Amino acid sequence: MPVRIVTDSTADLPADLARELGISVVPLSVIFGNDVYREGVDISHDLFYGKLVRSKVLPTTSAPSVGDFLAVYEPLLKETDEIVAIHLSSKLSATYNNACQAAQYLADRGARIEVIDSLSVSFGMMFMSIAAARAASAGATVEEIRALVESMIPRTHIFVVLDTLEYVRRGGRIGRARAFLGTVLRVKPILSFRGGEVHPEERVRTKSLALERMFQIATSYARATDVGIGYSTNAQEAEELRRRLEAALPGVQIHVTRLGPVLGVHGGPGTLGIGVLEGEE
Repeated sequence: MPVRIVTDSTADLPADLARELGISVVPLSVIFGNDVYREGVDISHDLFYGKLVRSKVLPTTSAPSVGDFLAVYEPLLKETDEIVAIHLSSKLSATYNNACQAAQYLADRGARIEVIDSLSVSFGMMFMSIAAARAASAGATVEEIRALVESMIPRTHIFVVLDTLEYVRRGGRIGRARAFLGTVLRVKPILSFRGGEVHPEERVRTKSLALERMFQIATSYARATDVGIGYSTNAQEAEELRRRLEAALPGVQIHVTRLGPVLGVHGGPGTLGIGVLEGEE
């Protein structure tokens, strides 16, 4: 029986692609007051971003519980004895830790579940999950799949530009004065994910300059095999970037997807991200 692949909803994996590749997705949740919504299950992207803009209180996010993981793992174990689970960076969420606890509980009952800390988010996890699923379909072992995924971690690069600092401020990441100054100066911060954490990279003065910088970053990787574009609310920006990258990077696979609610809580409307996967040297 082939190895089954599991990821979580912060991979921003389109539902039709997950079904096609047989990837199971464990949802994280967003919480508006007393209302809890499972990402990709209980709330659409349009509904979420509409509520986000209207809400006076910033929603929070919640990792899946150990029970949530068991609810996904246990049915799969009726089809196979082996699962590889690829999850959100352990430095950003309790998701990975809870997945490990569920895997250990089932290991005591004879199942083998390898849980991998992606040290990434969104496209990083998407690239890894797709590669893992294709390898599993081709008959790869758990050890081979784990080695493949771990080899992709240092070759995956993610950058995000925020349209506003307001949601970072509301989430307590920066102070009100700094957010206000950034808004007045029209500063657009560019962030990266390195070592499983978010790092500030640079600041540009306008959104158009920020988008141009994202194009420059995406085209700076000579060994790129895949580029992902993720957007929260502005599909037109993502489409324009896709068009430019397809022209500049012939032979490179370009993916476009919408950033889900969990990432939307922290980035807000107007967020645009890119992910680059490099080939092996």
